Amino acid sequence: MAVIGAGSAGFSAAIAAADLGAKVALVGHGTIGGTCVNVGCVPSKTLIRAAEAVHGGLAAARFPGLGGAVQMDDWSVLAASKDDLVTTLRQKICRSAARL
Repeated sequence: MAVIGAGSAGFSAAIAAADLGAKVALVGHGTIGGTCVNVGCVPSKTLIRAAEAVHGGLAAARFPGLGGAVQMDDWSVLAASKDDLVTTLRQKICRSAARL
């Protein structure tokens, strides 16, 4: 079986086929993991959730009895954390691909 596309959907299909005993060829280009892992869903949602956390902390002051302060302390640390997550997911995909 040939699977075209090495993103999450392609990997899922390839692994499922391999688990059923098929010989699988995975064909893709670019960085392993596709758009979602590398530049789309994962990195953008990580930063969106961080922004939501800051917003939620700042908005908490609207409610009596709640307080606290939330701020961006170090953008480079947040960006590095996002990059680490992408790298970790990419490595998991590579380990899964070794089964093919």
